[in-house]
Amino acid sequence: MIDKWRIEENVFSEKTSGKHEALMTLGNGYMGIRAGFEEEYAGQKRGFFIAGTYNRAGLNEVAELPNAADITAFEIIIDNERFSLLKGKIHEYNFTLDMKTGELKRELVWENTGNKKFKMIFRRFVSLENRHLVCSKVSIEALDEDSNVKIKTGVDGRQTNSGVQHFHEMEKRVYDDKFIQYVQRTTESNIDMYLNTFLHINPVLEKSFTIERRKLLAEITGVIRKKEILEIEKISLVYTSVDKEFINKDINIGEYSLDKIRELKDSRYNELFHSSSESWNNFWEKSEINIESSDEFDNFAVNFSLYHMQIMTPFHDNRFSVGAKGLTGEGYKGHVFWDTEIFMLPFFLYTNPETAKQLLEYRYGNLDEARKKAASKNCRGALFPWESAFDGKEETPEFAAINIKTGKANRVWSAEKEIHIVADIAYAVIEYFHVTGDTEFMKSAGLEILAECSEFWVSRAEIDSKTGKYVIKDVIGPDEYTEHIDNNTYTNYMAEYTVSETAKLLESFENKKDKIYLKLAEKLGLEEKIPLFRDFAANIYLPEPAETGIIPQDDTFLSKKIIDISRYADSDSKQGILKDYTRDEVVDMQVLKQADLVMFLYFFKDKFDKDIIRKNWNYYESKTIHDSSLSMAIHAITALYFGEKETAYKCFQKACLIDLGPNPHSSDDGIHAASLGAVWLTCIKGFGGISENGGMLNIEPVLPDNWEKLEFPLVFRKKAFRIKIDKKSVELFSESNDILEIFINKQKYELKDYLRVLY
Repeated sequence: MIDKWRIEENVFSEKTSGKHEALMTLGNGYMGIRAGFEEEYAGQKRGFFIAGTYNRAGLNEVAELPNAADITAFEIIIDNERFSLLKGKIHEYNFTLDMKTGELKRELVWENTGNKKFKMIFRRFVSLENRHLVCSKVSIEALDEDSNVKIKTGVDGRQTNSGVQHFHEMEKRVYDDKFIQYVQRTTESNIDMYLNTFLHINPVLEKSFTIERRKLLAEITGVIRKKEILEIEKISLVYTSVDKEFINKDINIGEYSLDKIRELKDSRYNELFHSSSESWNNFWEKSEINIESSDEFDNFAVNFSLYHMQIMTPFHDNRFSVGAKGLTGEGYKGHVFWDTEIFMLPFFLYTNPETAKQLLEYRYGNLDEARKKAASKNCRGALFPWESAFDGKEETPEFAAINIKTGKANRVWSAEKEIHIVADIAYAVIEYFHVTGDTEFMKSAGLEILAECSEFWVSRAEIDSKTGKYVIKDVIGPDEYTEHIDNNTYTNYMAEYTVSETAKLLESFENKKDKIYLKLAEKLGLEEKIPLFRDFAANIYLPEPAETGIIPQDDTFLSKKIIDISRYADSDSKQGILKDYTRDEVVDMQVLKQADLVMFLYFFKDKFDKDIIRKNWNYYESKTIHDSSLSMAIHAITALYFGEKETAYKCFQKACLIDLGPNPHSSDDGIHAASLGAVWLTCIKGFGGISENGGMLNIEPVLPDNWEKLEFPLVFRKKAFRIKIDKKSVELFSESNDILEIFINKQKYELKDYLRVLY
């Protein structure tokens, strides 16, 4: 039986350590700490990542999120034998992450090589109530007889990013014979990190401090009596020089953080954990999805997705965004992609709009860098980076892995060609406005983003001499196995949507004669640009279905060679096709890494009938290997558009298994953040049938056959309510009496505090 709130491991295995370190990561959006064990193992990869602390390790390196000093390790030596699950015997074992409370817990009975048994309990949490706080608790009970014990714990600055050291060691001191303070500074970005920690020890044992290279440790020695429980509580606070509370303030952060840790000297693990768990309760009250399904895994997988969406998102600071691995590992170097706006932002938009706004403000804060990038490509407007970090500069490496046949490094074209990110960000801004009606954001940031995105498309496109249409050449669409193509359908339609909607919004605000808008219009020269936007939207080439009903993914895709991809699509390993073919060879095949034309259908389903959607889904899915974690969920949602509930549900479950499946190394470098957002999309926008159209909420549910009920929260136009869907009806509950007009299965209704509609 699956507990929908718990990730559990009941058998210790080194083979799955990397995966569980990522899946069971603790965090709060400010920091993420991988679930490494307190004791050391050869394959273990500790990870402590703090949002926004990017650093470049060398001249030819891109910025990455550095692995900070570790505060979780405990070296435990009992009767001169170092505790390890690889030695002695394990009689009981349970390793659990409680996603409802955000606590990591490991319980075991260990018999050492001297045949003595010890009951051990390890607990840990990262506070959701105080974003700087991390707490650990270690309990050891001698079950057979007295034993000598030596325990070392403190701060270990020897951590690296796969061998790359990102920090200079600055200061390390012990204050008041109690408080450890360890300061490290990033080598290039000069960000200081202050790690402060102290211990509660019960019963009191002898304690001393030892300094080693890049380490400052407390050493505890003494005797554990038979049936006595030794408890060590470790309270830690972490601050950095880029924390928002210190910006433009004359504050000595070392002294400040030391004062804060001193304030906690009498605080204990349980009371601090209680405060954090209350914050988790508040989150789940606003976000929890309940699914009554014959397969309990469905609700478990959704909870897993929501848990990680919560711990990876920097609610505290709009200068930062969400990386492709969240704060769970080194994968993708902590960089921000289109994933955030397209796959993750909708969850917050419909549950916590303020966070969605902050994620868009991150893009606005980096708009000047996007302008510079556009100018460097001889374009106007804003070209956002494919991979972004702290300052909005392009972070995509120029070269990647070595070509297996030529021996040369593969060129990475994403930074230059994957320009659909401009439209992806614009789409998110437009959807945010439709869902929230937030005119103040649009005047302060949104309209400027849209105008600059539209200006980019007008300048990037060229006029075809034969047709007189605007065309967009030499791009990469969502599918990254198809490079240097012309008129990618997804890109062209998204560009048209961006520019046409921008023109409408600009004219709407212009008609209101708003003073803030008029200043923006003067700054950007919008009076002259709106007609250009109108012309572009009216004359861009938009591919249409051929006589066969198939929409061309781009100008040449349908003329390329077709191969049998079944062995690659059915494989657990990713990018297996690149072991048999070069990337240049794959480009000339009808082979897709992920949803591309199907991704287009996800956004523009209303332009085509079900038969066209079905034909294109079947055609392109048969060419798709699903090597991207983003792919399955989009195929699930679009299958619902032509009534394939069973197919959609199968794709949904495959999407859920990207991190939670049997592959022991699927998540070693971190969880797949966007796929978690896509799981929410499949539940709510897919099976729940939620969509918006120009500021109107639509509900057209299509529950899987084995789901009896789906219940979830929603916020739309500032009105919060819960929706309960079963096989016969849709119910909406709200504590507000404000009237919201909605459409349920294309019929218009008014929601005040309660509404039930049969279908």
